[in-house]
Parts: sequence; C-alpha cells; structure tokens
Amino acid sequence: MYGNKIRALRLFRGFSQEYMCQKLEIDTSKYSRIETNSQKPTVDLLEKISKVLGVSTADIISNEPIIIQTNSSTNGTGGIGRIENFYSEQKELIDTLLKSKNDENERLVKQNETLAKQNEMLLKQNEQLMKLLEKKK
Repeated sequence: MYGNKIRALRLFRGFSQEYMCQKLEIDTSKYSRIETNSQKPTVDLLEKISKVLGVSTADIISNEPIIIQTNSSTNGTGGIGRIENFYSEQKELIDTLLKSKNDENERLVKQNETLAKQNEMLLKQNEQLMKLLEKKK
C-alpha cells in the first residue's frame, strides 16, 4: 500500500504524526495504522493527506519514487539532510524497483538471444529452400 511513501513524505516535510492528525482531523492510532499499512486510507483521506504533504494523490499511489524539488534555505544547504533522509526511507522501495527492472532486463536479454537463434535458424532454412527452388528450375 502507500504507508511507507506517506511516512517518508511526512518525514521529508519535517511533520510529526501529531501534526498530520491535527491537519487531517483523525486520531493518532488511525494515522499510525495508515503509515504501517495496517489500514488503507479512504479516497477522501488520501486526497487530504496528499494536500497536507504537498504532492498529488497520484504521486502517493504510484509505484514510482517521488522526486521532490526544494528551494535553497537561507544557510545554503537546500534541505540536503532532509533529502538524504527521504531517500534513505525510500531505499527499500527503490531497491525493489531496481531489482524488478534488472530482472526484466535479464528476461529481455534471454528473449533476445532466443529470437536471434530462431532468426539464424530461419535464415538457414530459407537458404536451403532457395537452393531447392534453384535446382528445380
């Protein structure tokens, strides 16, 4: 579900669970169950969560990681610490996506090798058929 992404976004924004509960007008236990994927949020609540976190609902429900642009802070760090924290929270999701993409790449490479062998075999068969046709002429 979406709990890990919601939690990572909340931490990135520097919001506490209590702050989120206050903005969403729900109790802490319900919000905590959402972040731990013990409870699925309703569509309305998901829309409220996305507004509070400053992202679209599609960003939360998507399987793709979110890329967030931040403005530079007055001390020039640009929120780097929070960005690193956000990505460390998303590490499991990113690792899963990378493994999935690597598995897909391996499957496609094997499929390509199989097709290349089939193509080679068909070319040889075509040559043999052409030779047979020439002999019949």
